Amino acid sequence: MVMVTFYSATYSLTPLPDAINDILGHDLAGWLRAGLVERGYDATPVIGEDYGYGFHLRLNRAYYWISVSMADGETDPPQWAVGLDLDPGCLWIWRLKARPQPGDKQAIARSIHALLLGEPGITRIEWWRQAVGQGTSTAEP
Repeated sequence: MVMVTFYSATYSLTPLPDAINDILGHDLAGWLRAGLVERGYDATPVIGEDYGYGFHLRLNRAYYWISVSMADGETDPPQWAVGLDLDPGCLWIWRLKARPQPGDKQAIARSIHALLLGEPGITRIEWWRQAVGQGTSTAEP
């Protein structure tokens, strides 16, 4: 999984009434999804998970899971995390039709990066190839 972390006070710190475990990030996931759709990606609606929110992105007949969660709410501004991973899913038809291409993840990561850079309220963007905090982060995907 590829992860990006950043700091921002732009997104709501109030959970939605139906949020699982009072999770945060629905508005961030919605903003990210809308930005990727504007860039030509096909995306499913945002759904809640027990750790945050996410949506599937389709590219070259393959599905990628984009996850959004708060990484650290104790910092000011809060730290957020966005994950990107190939997700062939549990539906056999997805697995049968999936055709991930070399470079797909990189293309999606660059699109996410461009969206983050374009948002003035987002600072300290760090990309991780391993778990957040392990290994070395980079400024770009």
